[in-house]
Amino acid sequence: MNLPTFAIAVFSLLILPGPTNAVLAMASTALTVRRFLSLIAAVVLAYLATIGPVSSIAAPLLNDHPGIASIIKLISAIWVLYLAIKLWAPAPAGGRNRLGSVQLFITTLLNPKAIIIGLTLVPAVEAGISAAMVAFVCCVTVASAIWLGLGSLLVGRRAQVPALARHCGCAVLVAFSVTLAISALWT
Repeated sequence: MNLPTFAIAVFSLLILPGPTNAVLAMASTALTVRRFLSLIAAVVLAYLATIGPVSSIAAPLLNDHPGIASIIKLISAIWVLYLAIKLWAPAPAGGRNRLGSVQLFITTLLNPKAIIIGLTLVPAVEAGISAAMVAFVCCVTVASAIWLGLGSLLVGRRAQVPALARHCGCAVLVAFSVTLAISALWT
């Protein structure tokens, strides 16, 4: 696959709703330039930390042992469910958003999209791994910025996500968790 096709495929996958994008939207409270950059950096670094080893080392292992991929999905489902439960209740009075770069990094590290990209898209790029990674980082940055922007539009300059938006976000996280768990158990 050529580089533009790779970039379109990656962006199309990354822009879809998923655990990372839900957390990005919910983490966009009191968004400053510094917080914006740290959240995007967390997503980029986590995806790279997964995609690099998956595309170069783990592909043969995951192909030969599909149970490992199921275990990764189950761990991801548990983490996303944990986040949903943790975020259901508001932060203590005067408290700030409890979602930061660490939670976003772990969520992205466990995101099945990274495995899909690492196993199927990166190996298919004809332009080489360096060009693919540059295109990938650009796609991740743009998709993450869009989700942060959407979240920011929803919460404005508030220090906390409004209750209705927080509960809807938690419901989305639970839905992703259930979907991941079912996928892990029935594959």
